[in-house]
Amino acid sequence: MPVDMKNIISEKFVSMASSKSIDKITVKALIEECDISRQTFYYHFKDIMDVIEWSVNKKMEDTLLKSLKAQKPEEAIEIFILSAAQNKDLIQKLLNSQRREHVEMAFMRATRTYLSEMLKKKCPEMQINYSDMEVALDFWACGIAGLMFKYCGRGVEETKILASQICRILLGQIGIFK
Repeated sequence: MPVDMKNIISEKFVSMASSKSIDKITVKALIEECDISRQTFYYHFKDIMDVIEWSVNKKMEDTLLKSLKAQKPEEAIEIFILSAAQNKDLIQKLLNSQRREHVEMAFMRATRTYLSEMLKKKCPEMQINYSDMEVALDFWACGIAGLMFKYCGRGVEETKILASQICRILLGQIGIFK
């Protein structure tokens, strides 16, 4: 079976991040930890931010697969939020780094992709024009990513409440204008 070097580099980055500042993790330190050449690293990634973004996207893909098995929208959103809660320490470290702006954008893009894929799989009959869908996805992704940053460290019961609230917002059941 071929070695999945991207996963190895990503996992080593996450491991290093648990014990040191994100800003202190360099390509040199990461390749030494992975016991790979600089050429191997650059074959798979452009830089450390590329590793972070790939890791976030990979986690979102895994979360999407779990979410698709959910029977109710609340359960799917809860799986998404629980994933963030389980990775709260890493998320906080990423947000506290000098790369915060890039990290926020990576999370919003990954959240948008997650929502888009969920809609395609769970609501294939949905009728909405492309422009409206693009704005809705951007709006939801920014809001949900922001809520994850704010609430990802909360307990399981609060996660269920937050998932229910987000789901009701997405379904138009909570709104300012009625």
